[in-house]
Amino acid sequence: MATINPFPIRIGIIGESAPGKEVEVRILIGHPMETGFRIGINGMDKIPKNIIEKMVVKINQDILFMADVGTGIAANPLLQFFVTIPATGGVISVEWFDDQGVSRKAEKELISPRS
Repeated sequence: MATINPFPIRIGIIGESAPGKEVEVRILIGHPMETGFRIGINGMDKIPKNIIEKMVVKINQDILFMADVGTGIAANPLLQFFVTIPATGGVISVEWFDDQGVSRKAEKELISPRS
């Protein structure tokens, strides 16, 4: 039986995917981002803290940016930025690490194959 990833990452490339062209990148990260301050359904116990601490975005293994993240980020964060596609094309990847020791990584080709 297949398991469902409880923390999916979706990467979208918007624009003309060609070398030298600027495209918009949207990364949606599925994560609860619990601060540890909310009270649970029983009205007494706090929901345990569970936040992303670090995100790394790369193009072809070169770091585009790293972010130290904390409780100021909403659940299921959306990153949106623009990049110029390298002449060689390649892959954009995002990886995150949370305070529970969980990490996830996803990647996507910057230049889509022609159909």
